[in-house]
Amino acid sequence: MPRFHFDVHENGRVIPDENGQDLANESEARKEAVMTGASIARDAFVAGSAQRVVIDVSEDGAPFLKVSITLEVEKA
Repeated sequence: MPRFHFDVHENGRVIPDENGQDLANESEARKEAVMTGASIARDAFVAGSAQRVVIDVSEDGAPFLKVSITLEVEKA
């Protein structure tokens, strides 16, 4: 079973995933990355602590995918 790591980038700060997760396949890793990113982004956006959250996913040490969530607020 492959091990995936989900490193979080928020406002220039990197939070590395030291442990990773064993997941059945790449589809499960994509779902986990989107859910993790959405959860972190929701909290950061509401708190006003970030406008962009990126989840860098690696599979057994090799880059796999990146999920980027950006908030844009425009006044009318």
